[in-house]
This record gives sequence, structure tokens and C-alpha cells, in this order.
Amino acid sequence: MVKKIEDSFNHAQKLYEYQEKKIRRDKPASDTQLMQKLLHSGTIADKISALSISIKEHPDHALGSLNKLLEIAALPSREKSLKALFQLKDLFVHLILKRGVPCNFEESNLTDELQKYYWHGINQVLIKTCEILIKASEDVLPYVRRQIILMMLELHCAHPIYTKELVKELVNKFGDKEKTLVTLLTKKLSGELSKKPALTYPFLKEAYGFMYRPNLSQDAQYYCLNFINTINLQTQETSSVAYMLKIFFIFFKKIMKIPQADQKCSKLFSQILKGINKTLPYGQSFLDQLKELYKENEKLIYKLIATSDNFKIKIQTLYFVYQISDLNAHFYRSLYEILLSQEIQSTSLGELFFDLLFLSIKQDNEIVRQKAIIKRLLQVSMHSNLSFTITALICVQKLCIEIPQLLEETNEDQEYQYYKRDPLFSGASSFLNEIKAFTSHYHNKAQQIAKQILDKDQNISQKVNPLLEYSQSAFLAKFVEAKNRVTNRISNLSGSVINEEQFKLKYEKQRQQDNKLKQQSKPQRKSSITSEDAFADELFEKELQKGNFSDEDEIDLSMDEDDDDELDLNEDETQNENQPKQIPMIMRKIYKRHKLLKK
Repeated sequence: MVKKIEDSFNHAQKLYEYQEKKIRRDKPASDTQLMQKLLHSGTIADKISALSISIKEHPDHALGSLNKLLEIAALPSREKSLKALFQLKDLFVHLILKRGVPCNFEESNLTDELQKYYWHGINQVLIKTCEILIKASEDVLPYVRRQIILMMLELHCAHPIYTKELVKELVNKFGDKEKTLVTLLTKKLSGELSKKPALTYPFLKEAYGFMYRPNLSQDAQYYCLNFINTINLQTQETSSVAYMLKIFFIFFKKIMKIPQADQKCSKLFSQILKGINKTLPYGQSFLDQLKELYKENEKLIYKLIATSDNFKIKIQTLYFVYQISDLNAHFYRSLYEILLSQEIQSTSLGELFFDLLFLSIKQDNEIVRQKAIIKRLLQVSMHSNLSFTITALICVQKLCIEIPQLLEETNEDQEYQYYKRDPLFSGASSFLNEIKAFTSHYHNKAQQIAKQILDKDQNISQKVNPLLEYSQSAFLAKFVEAKNRVTNRISNLSGSVINEEQFKLKYEKQRQQDNKLKQQSKPQRKSSITSEDAFADELFEKELQKGNFSDEDEIDLSMDEDDDDELDLNEDETQNENQPKQIPMIMRKIYKRHKLLKK
């Protein structure tokens, strides 16, 4: 059986080589000579261009040209190798792999021996190309690694079945020392997985194995988890989302065993919490296991919230507890305490914080605790930036709509004790005084919301995110935009882009100027004619006095009729020297006047 396959392979190889030679012989002699000249004495760019043209002209007989491109790609010169690899990648992505399936000769289902040999050769070229790419991805220069990674990513995403070995190498790059390269890979790869969800599961599986490697740095684990968190879950398959949640669950369980001092400032723990909070709504299969894990480590989790220096970890941990457990006094005490944190105004998790605050207060059954949390929130907002203040007021307005009892004052004459750790024992009976204080706020939006709360108005006019709309950067952007509008308005008045009224005014003004210029030019023409006539009259009088004309004189006036007005009296000195030649024309004009006078 093996002997038969070998004989068939050798026969197909000879037949294929014969057809390649026949195609080269059938080409015009000039083309063949030019191709040979480029391949022997041309530059690398010329050789690569000539080989790629040859492959595109005859893709079924391109194994020889592809192997020559491989030889250039394997050269030690980075520049030459990159050019050849880029050309090979383009040929595979846009031409060759769209025409069929590469496979080994003995595994092919094709009946034609030539086609079996061709796709066997394509498979070998593709394998060698991937090997060269993998080797080049370990280059010491970041620029070379960057180009190779982009080639590998494009080649794999276009034809993942034939380039499975590239998945491992791409995931390995999350441990690269060049952080800009890791960021680029995260962005490009997550974008491709959003377009092609079927590719997600193999990458997740490889990422899970990558993070469990011994002696792997926490930075590499962090970037790998960050990549998983950037994947758009709305486009993914259920199996991929469940596997993502499994990864986060396992690492959450593992990180709970790390000493508390190492957990406090761990970016890794922040990524794990972010991933759990993000994936939990999409996959409930691990919810029971997470609840059991929470019960086992409840004290440790609340201790982490109280002692962590990382504000994001506090928010994400509270949101994690909110999703998997029943809210108790310990939770509300932590939430009440976190309102005094200085990072609350500048955190990038502002939206998550206000969502958590709103949902938590809404689920609470203790009216005193609800009022105490809202009262502290409003007191903090009085000394906060505008975006935080507006968002807090909108949050309170929504809560008052959902829970009308919040606006009712209790009859108990209790003093609010702000220093109490537990909001249930703070003695907060009302927060209306804080709302009234906002009616004199410097910003009209804060005044408007405060008055709506006091009037029990349920119309919420805010449609965009207030944390963004009222931020300092948004204000500066509006200021720049307003300045640009003024500049554009001024430029439009003097430019070609003007409105209808401005166009009419400009047109009328231009028309008046044109008329004025015409009126100024007409007298000049008349004055020249008048001076000419005056000169003719003067000569006429002189000739009459000399007696040069008589009534019987006849002058040939045939040239006169067309050249009457072509006399130029402003000629230069050379023309004035020849004035006797021009006088007859004047004399003819004088004669005309003489005849008219006689009549």
C-alpha cells in the first residue's frame, strides 16, 4: 500500500513538473527573457514582484514560484524576509486558499493525481510559511515582531483550519515585554473575534493553558485576562461565554489563597472581578458554585473591601457580592463607608458605582438606612465636581419616583449622626434640607433637578450620560466648538460659503462697482475721439488757409470707410517720424468734413 502511494506520488510529481516546463516554453520569448533577467540580476523587490505575477497568472502551476518565495523568506535579512512573507501571506489569503483545501497526498479525497500533488505542495508551503513566521515572531526588534504578529493574525483569521499552530504563538505574545505590542494584539484580536465568534473558543482554551504555566509573571496573566475582558459577549456563542466564566471562577478561587497583603493592590484581582461581573449575566451555570465560594470566603471578601487601597477593587467586589448574594447589613455598611472615599469623584467606574447604588437602595427595606445613604451622598455632592453632582441628583430623583416614602419626613426628632458606621443607626429622618440647598446651586441644571424633587415632578429630562455631558472635558470641547463656530461664521462672510441675503448684498455691491468702472471708462474713449476730431479740424483750417483744397478736388476714400476709427495718435517716436505716411488718412477725414460742410 505504501509502495503504491509512493509510485503514484512520483508519477504525479513528474507530470506536474513537465506541465510547468511546458507552460514556460509556451510563453513569448520576450516575457521569458525578462522573467529570467529579473530573477537573476534584479533586486529583491523585482524578484518578489516577478514571482507573484507568475503565480497569479498560473495559480495551478505555481509551486515552483512559491518555493522560490519561501527561499527569500528564509533569508537572514529582515527586510528581504518581511517582503517575501508579506507577499506569501497575501497570496494565501486572497488567492490560493480560496481555491481549495490543502492536505497531504495520502489524505486527499481527490481523484486527479495532479490536483492531489498540487494541494500537497500547497500544504507543505503553508506549513513552512507558518514555521518561518513563528521563528520571526521571536525577533529582538519590536518592529519586526509587530509586523509578524499582524501577518499571523490576518492569515489565521482568514483560514483558521489550516493555521491552527498560529493560535498558540499569538497567545504567547501576551507575555511579550513590549507593552504596546500586547495592547495592539489585544485590540486586533478582540475585534476579529467579535466578527468571527467561532474562533473564540480555541483562543480561550489556549489562554487558559497559557495562564497556568509555571513561573509565568502576573503581568502576563493580567494582559491575558484583560484580553478576555475585551471580547464582546453579545456576539459570542453560549459555550464560549460559559468557558470564560469558568476561567474567571477558577482564578478567583485561586487568588483567594494569596496572602491578603498581595491581594490589596492586585490588578489581576481587579480583572478577575471585572470578568465575573461581566460574564455572570450571560451564563448562570456557575452561579451556585460562586455562591458556595462566596459563603466560604465572605469575611475575607468584606475585609478586602475595607482594607484595599484600590478603589476599583472595592466597587467591583461590592458589585460581585450584589450579584451572587442576599444583601445584608454588612453590605450596606460597606456601601455607606465607601461614599467617603476621595476617589469616588474621579473613578472610571462611575457608571457602575451609581448603578450599584441605585439598585442597592431600591432593594433595601429599611427606610432609615435608605435616607441615611442618600443624605450622605447629597452631602458629598455639595463639594464634588459638577458631573458627579448632577448624576447624584438624578439618581436621587429616580429613587424618589420609585420610593415615594423617601420624601416623607418622620415625626421622630432625631439628630443625624454622620459618624456612625452603620447607616441604620445614624438617625437620618430626612434629606430635604440637602435638596433645598441645591436650589441655590450655581448651575441651573442642579437647581432644576432639586426643584423637581421637591415638587415631586416625575419627568426626568436627562437623556444622555451626565457623567460625560457635564465633565470638564465636555465643557472644554463645547467651548472649542463654539469658538470654531464663530470663526467659521466670520470666514463665511468673506468666503464663498455665504447665505442668500449676504450673497445679494455682495452681488449688488459688485454690480455697482462694475457700473462705476464702465462709466469711468466711457469718457476716456470719448475724449480720445474728441482730441482726434480737434486735431482734424485744426489741420482742416490750416489747409483751407493755405488753399490746398478746392471744390473740384477728389480724393480716393475707398480705404477710409473701414479704417476710420483705427487712427492712433499715441504712437511712439519712431512712428511719429513716419507721420507723412499717416497724414493722408487724416487728410481724407478732413476732406470728408469739407464735403459735408459744402453740403
